[in-house]
Amino acid sequence: MIPDYLYNHSNWLVGLTVVGSFTGFGLVMLLLAHALLPKSWRHQHNEFVGFMVAVVSVVYAVLLAFLAIAVWESFGKAGEIAAREASLAGDLAHDSMAMPEPLRGVVVAEVKGYLDWVIGEEWPAMGRGEALSGEDGPGAALADVGWTRLFIIHQALAGFKAADSVQTAMFSEVLARLNSLYDARRDRLLQSEEHLQPVVWGVVLFGAAITIAFTTLFGMDSLLMHGLMTATVAAIIALVVLLIVAFDYPYRGKVQIPPDAFMHVRQVLVRAGTR
Repeated sequence: MIPDYLYNHSNWLVGLTVVGSFTGFGLVMLLLAHALLPKSWRHQHNEFVGFMVAVVSVVYAVLLAFLAIAVWESFGKAGEIAAREASLAGDLAHDSMAMPEPLRGVVVAEVKGYLDWVIGEEWPAMGRGEALSGEDGPGAALADVGWTRLFIIHQALAGFKAADSVQTAMFSEVLARLNSLYDARRDRLLQSEEHLQPVVWGVVLFGAAITIAFTTLFGMDSLLMHGLMTATVAAIIALVVLLIVAFDYPYRGKVQIPPDAFMHVRQVLVRAGTR
């Protein structure tokens, strides 16, 4: 339920929820610290608390930086995979132009249908978080249609008999493009389901709680100033966590890889007269 809320609502609403939750936690912990631990006792240990806060903050910052870089690289890799798949689909259609009919018409029609299906059906399904690489479920049924488009092309190529060396060379090129398209499609479907494991999120949230809680142990004369400092630390941590959440699922949520590459290839095919 929580992932659905994070990825199905606007960035502003999710941001306010995450930042508000972290900040609220920090302020509640601060009030508890002020109520349970005498200010004079906390003030005596300010130096040691400051040292421990610095150590904990550095360790936690390294963890967040590592995760942020990891999800950013995964996001970029997912974009490259999608662009490569779209490019291969376009190359497959263009290479088939040198093939005789009816093979040429079958390849072009199925590539066009494949692009339309990915844009209109698979991309929204990935945006909803449906698993397209499994064996059961609505996501798997959607993926089967895409695979069927490619299988039809493969069957048409299997029945083709080259008349000369030129057609033989073109046939080999088209078949190579199709095999590469298989691989790119499989990579995209698998990449759409890759994300940080629950144990990682447990460590992130537990580390955030410890880091924020440590800031409440200072002994300060002004509760208001202490609250502002604690809220600031909590908000900064929340923003980094929010960034990690946004890039964790590359094809899901408001910050996602759009199907622009597929749309561009589709438009090129239309302008080339391959309707």
